[in-house]
Amino acid sequence: MTVQNQLTVNNKVESMVLQLSQNSPTLNDLTQEQLEQVARIVITQNLTNELNLKSKLVGINYKVERDIFLLQVSRTGSEYTQLSYFKSLKLLEKYTKKNGFNIFEINPKQIDDFIYTLTGSPNTKNLIISSISSFYSFLERRHSVIKNPIRGTKSRPVKKPVKEIEVPTDIELFTILESLPEMERLAVSIMSYRGLRVGSLNKLKIWGTKYSSYSKGKNIHGEFPVEVIVNIKGSDLSNKSPFENMTTNSIKLRIYRHTLKLYKEGKIQAPYSCHDFRHYFSVSEYMKDKDIYRVSKLLDHTNISITESYLRSLKVEI
Repeated sequence: MTVQNQLTVNNKVESMVLQLSQNSPTLNDLTQEQLEQVARIVITQNLTNELNLKSKLVGINYKVERDIFLLQVSRTGSEYTQLSYFKSLKLLEKYTKKNGFNIFEINPKQIDDFIYTLTGSPNTKNLIISSISSFYSFLERRHSVIKNPIRGTKSRPVKKPVKEIEVPTDIELFTILESLPEMERLAVSIMSYRGLRVGSLNKLKIWGTKYSSYSKGKNIHGEFPVEVIVNIKGSDLSNKSPFENMTTNSIKLRIYRHTLKLYKEGKIQAPYSCHDFRHYFSVSEYMKDKDIYRVSKLLDHTNISITESYLRSLKVEI
């Protein structure tokens, strides 16, 4: 269409719109020709808006935006936090690719459907949702054409009541260690007397009294106390990497099953989880000299405030 013809059409449309607005008709009052003209106007406007949106989105590079976002996260949080955000976005990327969605154009219904596909505990799902929502909020600030589709979603899983934190007593720990099989006994010994997280055990490397591993997104290293060394030397497991063929979940499950059995037999007060043995370490180490800075370093916390909150949750007076 030439410029002159386009101007003629525009003039006709403006004249018709003016006439319609003055008469304030309903659709039933319009002639067939007028209805067709209105339909063409609406379709043209919708297509124009859609094309404008797509042209703006084409200029946005997803990988560049994602990398900038993750870089900002790494400046304000730990490597573990950055890794969690990265894994969450990878799940969304896989879902949008599988379903043929544009990650910048995904709508609330589609994001709700994505949320329903998530597996794991409510806390795990909420972490994924929050990570992706943060990314969309980041995009929204940088590009006005993008809106956060997660805002207002009703698909977030309900959080389960938090389990009351348990700390084994010295006598209970002795009872547990005496009754556990070799692998579980060594794991509980390391968590109780050195405070390592269960997630670091299958990456554990030992030489002499020293160790190294990987936990919460960072390398950790240190030295084992005599209580752990005795268990290592008295074990038929590998002295260098005793848990290398075990998964974190299998270690957790095996230990919980044994403590549950002891609990049902009335020998201990609770079916303790792996993290409860880290609780034991935290409390017992703090009570030695009440040096929170020393304990914070032993627990590999990023700052002292985390250790303070951690100990208060264990009902320790600081």
